[in-house]
Amino acid sequence: MLSADFGRLWAAQAVSQVAAKSGLLVLPLLAVLLLDASPGEVGLVNAAQYAPVFVVTLLAGAWLDGRARRPAMLAAHLGRALLLGLAAVMVLADAVHVWLLAAIALQVGCLTALADVAAHTYLPTLVPAASLPAANSRLEATYSVTQIAAPGLGGIAVGAVGGSTLLASLGATYAVAAACLYRIRQPEPPAGPTRGAGALRRIHEGARFTAGSPPLRSLMVQAAWFNLFEQVILTVYLVHAVRFLHFSPGLLGVTVALGAVGAVCGSALARRIERRVGIRGTLVRGMAVASAAPLAIPLTALPTPVAAALCTVTFLAFGFGLTVFNVYSVSLRQRLAPDHLLGRVTATFRFVTFGTIWIGALVGGVAAELLGTRPAIVLAAAALLLGWVHFAIVTRRVEPTLWTVGERLECAS
Repeated sequence: MLSADFGRLWAAQAVSQVAAKSGLLVLPLLAVLLLDASPGEVGLVNAAQYAPVFVVTLLAGAWLDGRARRPAMLAAHLGRALLLGLAAVMVLADAVHVWLLAAIALQVGCLTALADVAAHTYLPTLVPAASLPAANSRLEATYSVTQIAAPGLGGIAVGAVGGSTLLASLGATYAVAAACLYRIRQPEPPAGPTRGAGALRRIHEGARFTAGSPPLRSLMVQAAWFNLFEQVILTVYLVHAVRFLHFSPGLLGVTVALGAVGAVCGSALARRIERRVGIRGTLVRGMAVASAAPLAIPLTALPTPVAAALCTVTFLAFGFGLTVFNVYSVSLRQRLAPDHLLGRVTATFRFVTFGTIWIGALVGGVAAELLGTRPAIVLAAAALLLGWVHFAIVTRRVEPTLWTVGERLECAS
């Protein structure tokens, strides 16, 4: 039975993820609608949201090991609330431009990187080890639903209430998340001692453990490859849907948001799939569905209702497969890493896997300008399938007993 304090953390994560994932579409969409941004400029704003992973994530992991995680999450929530409130004022005053949007996106991204590492390392201090898969199933369902639905809802809201009101609402949402987190009653246990005299040495210990674990290494490489080409597709899809399929912001939002149904189904069925085919089989099958789904997007040279339906089905399948994969990917990482390294292992994982997203955003913008939107999506979708084939082959070589969410493995570091 998961505690009421986990429920408060879950609520805080759900609310903050709605704001974070909505912002991923809202800021570049505002660049398209308000500033008539080119695909390259849209890619720049998108990349700015993810670029902080390269700078902040590893430092955050080293800093958080040996420190309380909840205060860091509170500060990140409140900081993002202030930044988005400032952005709302600038949009209302008609004082915004592409570079300003990119700067705000960069600062919000820094705080998001800190909050994400803190959240993943805080959970095992709040939930017993035996309950981690159940807790992660709920959280990953929330992450997947918000990852898919929140950007779509953001697109709908841009058309309904306008940019300044929406940005102010997102800022208020972060304040609500901070309030939920503040209400957690269970004291955070004292952090264990860190090993290593300096930040660079501590970062190296986390990277060495992650790279030395065959399951974690294979998951990290696959997630990095997937995120790279997924972001190419999402960046190009934004331009493709608005300018070539003639979707309104609301219709664009609907096609993405309804994919959240797939994420809910993935969360509900992940443990049932695992009981039938094992953890490795679940990971491979989930990634197969998520990687194959975007192949339908290039077929959308059809009348708008048919194109919208096809895109919606695409995101349904995408959400299902990605959630099934993420439930056990995160659980394995939290259980295989010893507590004194968990922050750094999480930071290493997110540094590599999220670090490819900003590259994908830039590549997507350039590819759309050079090749056109449809060819760019076709090539990126083909790359996703190639990555899945490699993942399926590599994971067959990993010792079967390592695919477990049993007790944490200790390591010498």
